[in-house]
Amino acid sequence: MSSTEGTRLDRFLAHPHRALWTMSAPMMVGFTVHALYAIVDTIYIGRLGADALAAAGYIGGLFFTSIALTNGLSAGITAAVARACGARDRSLQSDIASNGLSLCLCIGFLFGALCLWSGPRIIPLLGAEGESVRYAWDYMAPLFAGMPLFFATTAIRSVLNGEGDSRTPMIILLISTVVNLVLDPVFMFAMGQGIAGAAHATLVAQAVALGALLYVAFVRRRMESSFRWSRMRFRRPLLSAIVGVGLPTTAGHLVMALGMVLTNRVIAFFGQEAVAGYVAGSRVDMFVSLPIMGIAAGAMTLVGMYGGANRPDLVRATTLNAWRWAVLSALGLGVLVYAFSDAVVGFFVQEEGARAIGRQYLGYAVFAYPLMAFGMTSGRILQGLGHGMPSLVITSARVLFIGAAGAYGAVYLLDAPIAAVWISFVAGGAGAVVLSFLWVRRHLWRRSPA
Repeated sequence: MSSTEGTRLDRFLAHPHRALWTMSAPMMVGFTVHALYAIVDTIYIGRLGADALAAAGYIGGLFFTSIALTNGLSAGITAAVARACGARDRSLQSDIASNGLSLCLCIGFLFGALCLWSGPRIIPLLGAEGESVRYAWDYMAPLFAGMPLFFATTAIRSVLNGEGDSRTPMIILLISTVVNLVLDPVFMFAMGQGIAGAAHATLVAQAVALGALLYVAFVRRRMESSFRWSRMRFRRPLLSAIVGVGLPTTAGHLVMALGMVLTNRVIAFFGQEAVAGYVAGSRVDMFVSLPIMGIAAGAMTLVGMYGGANRPDLVRATTLNAWRWAVLSALGLGVLVYAFSDAVVGFFVQEEGARAIGRQYLGYAVFAYPLMAFGMTSGRILQGLGHGMPSLVITSARVLFIGAAGAYGAVYLLDAPIAAVWISFVAGGAGAVVLSFLWVRRHLWRRSPA
């Protein structure tokens, strides 16, 4: 480990406002690259025909579950390592890192094996039929056989983020994404593997990413934490610290997925054209969310470090700074998107009725985005201090108890127009802001966050 890396915490303590962007900017790049890769990968699979694209959609639900698990574990490991890093306890950092890797490998093996064992029975239940069943299994089998790769990569990347190094994982993600995009057409078309080739390309890219992370950890030794077999035996307090944040985070992702399903069912009441317009408009949500996700993830690491370093003043200052930039980013991007809403929606759908619905949705989303940014950032900040449950409650209130429930009641009970659905989204965001403010005030201002 170089002397430069050894002073990362000191530099963050000396320049807390700059530290937020030092952490967040690489994460924004990483999230953006991953989103663009998903789009390009879908385009390649779409060239195989409607059955292949439908098969990828059927498996998407299962794969989303793996993403929810890895994101939850990532949050738990990152937050725990960050607090230990702030306390300058290298031994604890290494214990958390080693237990985190053990936990990720165990869950990766179990989840992959369960999906492979049940796959032939689950695929028809997901709605696949005819050729889509074969395509879905061809795509699913390699991905879930290699699931430990995804989870091991998550563990090491999360440790790096917890140490305040978001740049190295971003560079490795860029490399692995380029490998994936290059190999996709080679495996799928040149080698004639079809949809299975897309899965094989993804596995090779994950192997490259894991190899690069192992090189950083064991050869170049650029990590403060060390992975040792003697430390990989599970220890209950360490697992509690990881799972206490990771489990509610995973549940929060599943809540968002359920909210999407329920919302689509309500919007379907107004016809398929309305669903198409909503889907076209909501595609923008992902790109508006990318910088917010980066800011929130960077703030999570920093408040964990500052809490571990017994600097409640910097925890609070970072919270205010993250709130400001997340809300401003959401508001600015929302206004920009709405100003060009016709062109944006027209990129995804051509029918004028659907485009009108998409434009209307974006008009209300301008108000929902800043509220969502405040709630998302607050949840991640609380995770950084080891409080996992608030994020789940905030997400559940925004998406289910106010958003989806309000839309359902307005449409089915009050016979309201589709605009009531968008108003329920804004109301859900407002409720999340209130809960976020109360929870953050309780844990950061009324108590010491150190």
